[in-house]
Amino acid sequence: MIEHRGAERELALHVNQPRALSQVLREAREDERRHLARELHDRVGQNLTELDLNLNVIRNALPPDALTRVSERLGECLRLVEHTVDVASDVMTELRPAVLEDAGLLAALRWQAEQFSGLIGRAARVSGEEPVPPLSSLIQNALLRIAQEALTNVSKYAHGAQVSLTLESSAERVRLIVADDGCGFDSSRLSARAGRRGWGLRIMRERAEAVGARFQVESRPGRGTRVIVDLRR
Repeated sequence: MIEHRGAERELALHVNQPRALSQVLREAREDERRHLARELHDRVGQNLTELDLNLNVIRNALPPDALTRVSERLGECLRLVEHTVDVASDVMTELRPAVLEDAGLLAALRWQAEQFSGLIGRAARVSGEEPVPPLSSLIQNALLRIAQEALTNVSKYAHGAQVSLTLESSAERVRLIVADDGCGFDSSRLSARAGRRGWGLRIMRERAEAVGARFQVESRPGRGTRVIVDLRR
């Protein structure tokens, strides 16, 4: 009996060690994403702003005859700076949405829903309440990424009119639900599905399980789809 219990403890140790290491690596990646976002904002963003100002100063200081010769090139440079600012902003948002740090998960979900509605032209409604006490940055980021992936699937496959994001919170649990009224599919054959949606669902499941949450998909042909992430505190 003693040897058997010792073997069980050793087995549990070997099972839990990779999980603990994986958790450390995920936290390190999130820290690096935050660091990169700050560096882009503080260094690249400031340099681009100064470049834009200097180009405008040069344009205003040129005599009319010289400005005529270089006006087109200066205009191209200014447009390129503006485009690069937009690209850098998009990258910073992808690395770490500022709204997530500044206002919390619920506000970040609302921001994501607005982005979805603006790009896709479908209504996206957000309801719920911000978890109290706040979730760790690792869990917040995982839930936001899952919502982003779910909305991507909705935009590509659901063909519905509406989607809702619900954040339920209590002292014991936090639940995120992304539901659409689209065409749905046979969720009983989920493991056999191929293609981009299958990969998207797999990514969402892995993100949920990585933070200790339960991932579930409910869907029927013609009845829409619900993606549910259930996290016990």
